[in-house]
Amino acid sequence: MEVFSNTRQFLAKPFPQEESFLGSVRIIALICVFVVLFLYIFKPFGIHTMESKQLLICVGFGVVSFLASVLYELIIVFVLKIKGAAANFTFGKWIIYLVGVMFFISLANFLFVRIVVFGYIEWALFPYMVRGTLAIGIFPIVTMGALALLRQEKKYQTIAEEINQKDASSSSRNLDATSKGEHIFDIPLDQVRYVEAMQNYIKIGYLDTQGQLQEKMERATLKSLLAEPLNQSILRCHRSFLVNRGSIVSTSGNAQGLLLSLAGCDKQVPVSRSYISSFR
Repeated sequence: MEVFSNTRQFLAKPFPQEESFLGSVRIIALICVFVVLFLYIFKPFGIHTMESKQLLICVGFGVVSFLASVLYELIIVFVLKIKGAAANFTFGKWIIYLVGVMFFISLANFLFVRIVVFGYIEWALFPYMVRGTLAIGIFPIVTMGALALLRQEKKYQTIAEEINQKDASSSSRNLDATSKGEHIFDIPLDQVRYVEAMQNYIKIGYLDTQGQLQEKMERATLKSLLAEPLNQSILRCHRSFLVNRGSIVSTSGNAQGLLLSLAGCDKQVPVSRSYISSFR
């Protein structure tokens, strides 16, 4: 039972994502280069029976795999928005996503090989293509994904420990307290914990006079808020978050990056990779 419990816990771990669509496309391109090399070396799916144009066929598989993967990514990210919430994207969900993309690749490559190579479609052979694609890709890619998760998790946990140790040996953070006279809209700046972007609105998380966390929506953007003459305590830590530097009590890390724990606030605020240097 302990094995199943540990497996469930591992599947529930946050899985690292690229911060941009172009970053995902670069990873897809690298995987497709691996596909071309694998096919050309091992020649599965009857490629070994072709006397000529083996390399061209393998490159064709790679190009089709790339186009199918990019289309799948567009659907997942911009239509279904499954990968939109990074905090909810776990290793288990990534495996499901991976099976989906490999099925999509199987379908695209099946159509490619049947139409371009053989000149006709025989759907009875499609399950063999799916099984072959999964057999070739699922185990090595899942293994590489698990290793990447562990590597990133250890990296960000180490960074978080360094930050916490520096803060423990220095009193500079709380000395950076926000000015009492400044406000974000009508909320005193020293009560603000974070500001989250919500399309054309922002959500301000703050402590009320009883010390209870409240949230307030205002029609504004983070960009417009950063243009205001706020003091140095309000920092950008993510494309969707600002944080009150003086309210940070500790930093933790997982495979997706750093997480900030704030005084009087149960919500953990993420730190994007591009902003980590500001917190080190």
